[in-house]
Amino acid sequence: MKRILVVHTGGGLGDLLLSTPLLDALRGAWPAAEIDVLARSGPASVLDGHPAIHDLLRLPQAVPGPGEFPGWVARLRRRRYQAGLVLWSRTALAWMLFLAGIPIRVGQDSRLSYSWLYTHKVRIRSEHGDTSSHWTEILLDYVRALGVKPEEFGPVRPRFLVPEEARNRAEELLSGLPPGDGPVVGLHPSKGLPLPPGRWPVEVFAGWARALHRDLKARLVLTGGPDEVELVGTVARLAEVDILNLAGRTDLATLAAVTSRCEVFVCPDSGPMHLAAAMGVPTVGVYALDEDFPQRWAPLAPARRILRPARKSCPTGCRKATCPDFHCYHAVLPEEVVEAVAELLGSHQRPVPGAPSSP
Repeated sequence: MKRILVVHTGGGLGDLLLSTPLLDALRGAWPAAEIDVLARSGPASVLDGHPAIHDLLRLPQAVPGPGEFPGWVARLRRRRYQAGLVLWSRTALAWMLFLAGIPIRVGQDSRLSYSWLYTHKVRIRSEHGDTSSHWTEILLDYVRALGVKPEEFGPVRPRFLVPEEARNRAEELLSGLPPGDGPVVGLHPSKGLPLPPGRWPVEVFAGWARALHRDLKARLVLTGGPDEVELVGTVARLAEVDILNLAGRTDLATLAAVTSRCEVFVCPDSGPMHLAAAMGVPTVGVYALDEDFPQRWAPLAPARRILRPARKSCPTGCRKATCPDFHCYHAVLPEEVVEAVAELLGSHQRPVPGAPSSP
């Protein structure tokens, strides 16, 4: 095949990052093909510079609006794609590929409104009782539908490309680390949810930071997005220890570069956790919510620890969108976080200061 389109406009940063092994498998199967990706504008930057991608197309929302739809159909038709894979199916997207005249169309089965529009239908394991397959393996079923064997192209590992200027910016920011020779530990104390003040258990994350500093002499780096500055600042203040707070001071590439300089990164299940794992950083993933799925969304880092409270604290049917106080995070004790970080520090050699970071 000469031209392939991958459509992934659902989910967030982590979901898109976990699709990069699929892109690598397509590139391995068709080394000379032009592989384009259509993604939502917000998280699309996680694919900037990826070597498997010829052109990164961006949509402001998950599907084109009624006024934009004909233009997108015409645009895709002009590109004469031979195959299109829709990784997060919507009715409009299935019709878009069909009307664009793409002869091979790969998408989800079991949907009366659009599955019949696909020439190659993929049975989504997680919708048929599979609770153990990682999401990357589920996504790789889309290329398996084309006869591709992903295992022939090396280990499955998401990756993110960091430009040199982002690495330089990260080094400047990390010059503000607390003094000492303790391990550099990153902590992303949020889950990226748009929450009003008071709902997120900032005191829990402050307790983790305090324990890491006390028991491991960790030099802590707190991270967070522009909308999380106040929240992360509250965590830093409540921790009452010397901390480098970088919330709101990094773009995505700089955040990746910062995580790559950490010896361990601690984070609830979220995009930054998967970003740190993609940078090859030993990662502690925290899965406190009942609706979290550690096996499906585990960080694909070279070394990892999963913290999943055995103590049930969520009422039946609790969901993150409606949870009043995220009390479940109180069940993740500071000593458990310290133990997980200490295990990763003990099993991995610390990077030499000034040495090149992992790609």
